[in-house]
Amino acid sequence: MKKFLKYIAIIVAVFIADFWSKSALLGFLAAKYGDMIYEPNTICAKCSIEGVFVSWKYILGGDFGLSNLFNIQFVWNRGVSFSAFNNIMPAIISIITAIIIVYLFYYLFKKSSHYERLPIALILGGAIGNLVDRVRFGAVADFIQWHIGGWWTFPAIFNVGDIFITFGVILYLVNLFINRRRCMNSIKGK
Repeated sequence: MKKFLKYIAIIVAVFIADFWSKSALLGFLAAKYGDMIYEPNTICAKCSIEGVFVSWKYILGGDFGLSNLFNIQFVWNRGVSFSAFNNIMPAIISIITAIIIVYLFYYLFKKSSHYERLPIALILGGAIGNLVDRVRFGAVADFIQWHIGGWWTFPAIFNVGDIFITFGVILYLVNLFINRRRCMNSIKGK
């Protein structure tokens, strides 16, 4: 169990980073626009012209991007990646997410190889953060929008937990590829 304490710490750290970032933004928006920001079914109509996004240009007044690479655009995501399955009841998505989380915990502690543990811990921390949003609000608070200057915008808005999930999946696939290569090379070398 001692060897898994660092992975539990990683899961908790990722969850805290995700939860804190969402709480800070929601707290700021609630102070400016009131409690209606917490209602995923009535996106804050005062917060933007479109009635969907809350961006810094409406929060701070004026046209303001944080950098040439990203901006803050707040939206409640009732679905999963790229807002897929938006029409499915939040309870169903929450149950499926909880089942996946329980399985990943089981796999992490009972079956995982050393190279799989860090990526799984990153994925778990982000997934738990998003599950907490689904349970609390019926939707996930997404607010990071990647763009390059004014000519390209990433088609999805996401949050800190999603970043860790994505990085965890990429790291898992890279580690899997490297380990399979090592395994194949050791078999050929015999």
